[in-house]
This record gives sequence, C-alpha cells and structure tokens, in this order.
Amino acid sequence: MAISSRKSCQHNDHSREKKVREEKQRREQYFLKRFKRLDEMKIINRHAAGIDLGGKKSHFVALEIEGDVEVREFGMTTNELYEICKYLKEHNVTTVAMEATGVYWIPLYDVLEKANFEVYLVNPAHAKNVPGRRKDDHLDAAWLQKLHKYGLLSASFRPAEAYRPLRDLIRHRVFLVNELTNYIRRLQKILDMMNVRIHKAVSNLAGVTGMNILRAIVKGEHDPHILVKLRDPRCQCSPEQLLEELTGFYLPHRVQMLASLLRCYDNLMEELQKHDKLIESALIELSPISDEELAGMIAASPHRLPIGQHVPSYNVSAYVAIITGCDPVKIPGIGPQSALQLLAELGHDMTRWPTVKHFCSYISLAPQNNISGGKVLSSRTRPGTHPATIIFRQAAAVIIKQGTSALAAFYRSVAARRGKGKALTALAHKLASMYYNLMLHGWAYVEQGYQDYEEKHRKREIARFEKQAKRLGYNVTPIAA
Repeated sequence: MAISSRKSCQHNDHSREKKVREEKQRREQYFLKRFKRLDEMKIINRHAAGIDLGGKKSHFVALEIEGDVEVREFGMTTNELYEICKYLKEHNVTTVAMEATGVYWIPLYDVLEKANFEVYLVNPAHAKNVPGRRKDDHLDAAWLQKLHKYGLLSASFRPAEAYRPLRDLIRHRVFLVNELTNYIRRLQKILDMMNVRIHKAVSNLAGVTGMNILRAIVKGEHDPHILVKLRDPRCQCSPEQLLEELTGFYLPHRVQMLASLLRCYDNLMEELQKHDKLIESALIELSPISDEELAGMIAASPHRLPIGQHVPSYNVSAYVAIITGCDPVKIPGIGPQSALQLLAELGHDMTRWPTVKHFCSYISLAPQNNISGGKVLSSRTRPGTHPATIIFRQAAAVIIKQGTSALAAFYRSVAARRGKGKALTALAHKLASMYYNLMLHGWAYVEQGYQDYEEKHRKREIARFEKQAKRLGYNVTPIAA
C-alpha cells in the first residue's frame, strides 16, 4: 500500500509540473500575440523608450534598435542615471515612459527632464490593465516601451518645477503638525494615568491654560490650589471644575514621562517655526514681483493673519493672492492654509486640465459611470485619495457645520435623496469646480443666500409636481393663503 501511494504521489507531481509548463507556454504565446497585434497599430512615438524602475539595485531600460527591442540593465547610483541619459541620447530617444513606483522614480525623472527628454510618469494601474502584461523586469520594460510607442499611455500630472520645492515643504509641514498632535495625545494618556484630567476641563490641552499647568507640573508644582491660579481668564471652564480635575496622583516617574514628552513637543514646535520660514522663502521666490514691492503689498493686504493652532506667523492669504492673482480664501470653507496647500499641490496653471470635468476626475471627485447595456451599474468615484481631495472635503465639512449658506442648503437637498456620504462628495465637487473656474477664468464666488436657494428649490419642486400632474391628466391649483 505504501509503494502504490508513493507512485501515485509521483504521478501527481509530474502531472502538476506538466500543467505548469503548459500554462507558462500558453502565457508566453499569448504575450507574443499581443505584441504582434500592437505592431499592426499606428506608431505615435517613434523614438520611445520604456523604463522599469527597480526598488533596490537596478533600472531596466528598453528601446528599439533596428526593429528589435533591446533591454539593458543599469544601476541606481547617480552616475548610472547619467549613463541612462547618455545611452538614450545615443539611440535618438526623445520620449520615455516609466511607472510611478514609490519614490524611486523621482531622481531619474529629474535627471531625464533636465536632459530635455519628454518624460511620461505612468500610473501602474494603467499599464497593468492592458492585457498581455507579465511580471518580469525585462518584459515590463519592453511592454512599457511598446505601449508608449503606440500612444497607449497617458502621463500623470506633476506640478511645474518651480512649485515642487513648495509642495515638498508643505507636505513635510503636514507631517510635523501630525506629529505635534500625536505628542498631545501621548500627554493626555499620561495625564489620564495620573488621573489629572486637565484635557477634560479645558477644550485644548495645547492652549495657554493647558500648557501653563503642564509646565508647572513638570517643574515640580503639584498643589491643585496653586495650579488652578494658572488658568487663563479666557478659559471657558470654571476654577472649581478645573480644581476638581487637577486633583490626582503625581507619581514621580510619570511626571518625568510628562517632562520628556513636553521637551519633544517644544523641540518639534521650534522645528515647525524654522520650517515655516523655509516655506515663506519658497513663496517669495514664486512671487512675480520684486522683494520690495512684495513686502509693501503684504503690509497693505486686507487679508488677516491666520488664526488657530500651529499656524505660520506670516500672511499666507496675501502670498497666495499675489502669486496666483486670485483669492481662493473667498471660496467658502477654504482657509489660508487650505489655499496654500492647494497652490502647492496643483499650482495655478489650470490649463493642464482641458475642462473642469477633467480636473474633478483627476482629484477623484467626479463619478465614474460603469454602464452596461444602457444601464448604469455603478457611479462611484475613482478609488484613491489625492491631497487636494482631502482639502475640498474638509472645506465641505466646514460649510455643513456652519449651515447658513446656499451651499449648506444644497448639501441638505442632496443628503435627503442620496445620503450624507454622497452629499459630502457632491459639495466637495462643487467647491473643486469653483476653485478651477476661479484660477482659470477669475470667476469669483457670489453667495446666493440660504433663503434664495430654498425659494428656487421650492419653485423647482412645484414645477416638477405640475408637470407630473399634467402628464396624469390633472391640474394643480394653489391653495389660497
């Protein structure tokens, strides 16, 4: 019995290996057929190359030499990147396609762009969705070269070179602010362990009252009656409530943990202030006027300094208005920091998108209709979250919370029919359209008013009922007041 069992296992292994070989051959034949079909198409980019980016040690460059595709491996050092440029120029390549893989594409992209190559940064999903692609470094590069040669790839958006330093700085600033928030949460956790619940009495632990008390605790003052005297007069909580929350267990090792976290918080605040100066320098370089004129315009600007936590000390709105020639802050829900982030992420040249629909689709705020047999199966937005999408959604949330504008009435109208989630997306889409039209055409937002919107909505509803009643053979008569 044991012998027959062993023979059957060997037979199964051989049959499995045979199936794997047949499947591999079938895939290779399918891949070659796809290549032959592409050869019958019209060539769009005659001198095209494809680069498969390696994450660890190699880049693979594919280009066409005398009708045959040649794939060559290069290293990832800076000298090797220049060797890639030299190799491409020797074979008269003018345009290059590469997939956006992590951050490995950035150095090569910059080198190729400075060497005057037309660089296509391709979404990996677009290349993967084309049938016939197999996962192999050499074949990936050859496949990209083929697709790019016949114009089947579209380039992803990347801001102009002048805006890239600002975008990097703004994204790092977001990281610093998030880290500050994390330190505040850790401070609250230690305070909860000590049962000193300052953050339950005051609205913001990082505010004046919270920080004054924290610094006093770290210095050794643990008497609640003395600590409560550090309360700022503007604090909303009463002295009695704060005194009750300050009574706890001030264990020495936990006080030392508070001191450690507070030092890290202070160091990070200093780094944030230094970083804000770098951002201001980048904004000055982007301004189209001289430094003297810029300083005068900033001083005379009607825009106020930003208000809130972790905000820069300079007039962000004034800088954005001078650089773009528009005032995005006038769009509801868009604050100074949001306007600066949008400028860094998108630039101010909206001609990169042919229409407002292209723009909203790029930032994943436009519905993607999946239609089959004349029926809409799905109309969800494209997956993925662009930084600009987050800003417009946050602006929509601010409008909803205020709730006194025509945009808030629009949200309620959509929410009643489609739900709150889709209504929030619809409002963010409307704000993105306003931003596009403002930056491209200079169309400023004009507040319609909550009552005007409701009245127009009422008239549309009446017209709809009258049309429906007429179709059913009835007349609608208004009731006398």
